[in-house]
Amino acid sequence: MDFDALLTLSENGKVFANPRRVALLKAVQQTGSISKGAKQAGISYKAAYDAIKDMNTRSETPLITSEKGGKGGGGASLTNFGQRIVQMYDLLDTIQNMGLQALNDKDAPLHSLLGVMAKFSLQTSARNQFFGTISSIENHALYDRVFISLQNKQQVIATVTHGSTTRLQLSAGKDVVALVKGPSIQVCREQPDDPLLDNRLYGTIGDIQNGDSTAEISVRLDGGEEVCALINKNENGVEQLKPGSHALACFSSSQVIIATLC
Repeated sequence: MDFDALLTLSENGKVFANPRRVALLKAVQQTGSISKGAKQAGISYKAAYDAIKDMNTRSETPLITSEKGGKGGGGASLTNFGQRIVQMYDLLDTIQNMGLQALNDKDAPLHSLLGVMAKFSLQTSARNQFFGTISSIENHALYDRVFISLQNKQQVIATVTHGSTTRLQLSAGKDVVALVKGPSIQVCREQPDDPLLDNRLYGTIGDIQNGDSTAEISVRLDGGEEVCALINKNENGVEQLKPGSHALACFSSSQVIIATLC
C-alpha cells in the first residue's frame, strides 16, 4: 500500500509549521523574496505574508527577516532558526519515508530505528552489515566479547575493548549493527580448524564473480541476508565452491565493527 505521511508542528493546538509552510520557507530561501517565494510555492502573497508573520510572531526567534520595499520589492532571507526548521523537516521526511518503506517490507524490523536505517539507508565501505540484538557480553581481562543475535537466529560475535563497550553503552537487549569487510571473510565447505574464525554463518553459495587472482562470493543466509566475501583464488578448496552448495561464511570476531544509536 502507498501511504503518505504529513508532519505538522503544533503549539497549543494551533499549527505552527506544516509541509505547505516549509515549502514557502524553501521558496523564500531560493528566491530571496516573499512575493517571489509565494508565487513559486503556489500561494497568494497575502497568504504567504500572513503565514510568515504568524511564525515570526509566535517563535522566540524569527524564521525570516525582510527588508521593506513593498509588495514587489525588498528582500527576504531565512534566519539560522528558519534554516534549521527546513533542515529538520528534510531530516524527518527521510525518516518518514524509511518508515513507510519498512511498513511494506515484512522483513524490516519496525521495532528499531537502527534496524530500519540499516536496511534502507545505512551505507558503509564494509560490504556486510548485520542488524541484531545483543544477547550477552563476556568480560575478559583485556577485552569484551559481544554476542549478537540476528533475525535469522544465527549469531555474530564481536571482540571490542572495554572502552568501546562503555562508550557505546553496550548491554544485553541493545540493537546494534555489525560491520564486516569482504576480505575478512572466508567461505568454507566444512567447519574450519582455525579457532580464530569464531564467527561461522550457515548459508548457500549464490553468485561467484571471478577476477584474475580473487573471487567475490555471495553466501545467502537463512532469512534472506547475504554475505559478500572477497577471497584469494589460490586458497585450498576454492575450486570446490559452487553456486547452490551449502557453505559457511567464517570470520574472526576481531574483524567485526559495532555501530549503534546511543
